[in-house]
Amino acid sequence: MVKDIKSWKTISSKLVLNHADLKVTEDEVLLPNGQSTTYLRQAAVNNHSVIIIATNAKHQVLIQREYSYPPNKVMWQLPGGSIKKGESFEAAARRELAEESGFSARKLKVIGSFYLQNRFSDKRQYVVTCTSLFEHKLTADEDEFIDTTWLSKPRLIDMIKKGEFDNINLLAALNLWFNHSGEQS
Repeated sequence: MVKDIKSWKTISSKLVLNHADLKVTEDEVLLPNGQSTTYLRQAAVNNHSVIIIATNAKHQVLIQREYSYPPNKVMWQLPGGSIKKGESFEAAARRELAEESGFSARKLKVIGSFYLQNRFSDKRQYVVTCTSLFEHKLTADEDEFIDTTWLSKPRLIDMIKKGEFDNINLLAALNLWFNHSGEQS
C-alpha cells in the first residue's frame, strides 16, 4: 500500500536548552491532519560527522574500544567525529583518524551516510573509507582514552553474529562497507 505522506509545517520554535555542546528546540508543528503538537528536537550546534573505516595492507579494519559515559560501558567503535565548520569530509576524516589512531590516509572515499537520530536531529554521519595509511599522530581530545586493534572482515562478521557490537554507528558503517560495490574486504 502506497500512501501520499505529507510533511509537517513548523508554526513556531523556542530554544529550551542552550549549551555549547547541545541545543534543544521545542517546535509547535501543524500535522497533515490539521492538528498541532509540540516536538522536541536537537537544534544544529555543529556540522555533520564522519565515521572512518581504515584498512591496512592486510585488509584488516582499524577498530577501537573506548569507555562511553551514558551507557557506562566500554564499547567497540570506529574512529570518527564532528566535521568542523568549513572543513571538508576528507579533512575531517584525516584529522579524526590521526587524533584517534595515529594514522592518516592517502586515499579516502565517502561510501554513504545515515542520520544519527532521525526522530531527534537532522545530523548525518558520513562513512569514509581510508586506505594507503601512514603514521601521522595528532593530539587526541582530552576526554578520549582509546584502545586500537586491527580485525579481519571475517572476524568482524563473527563478532556481529555473536552480538559483541551494540554501537549503532559501528554497525551501520560496517553494513555500508560490507555491501558497497568495489570495496576491498
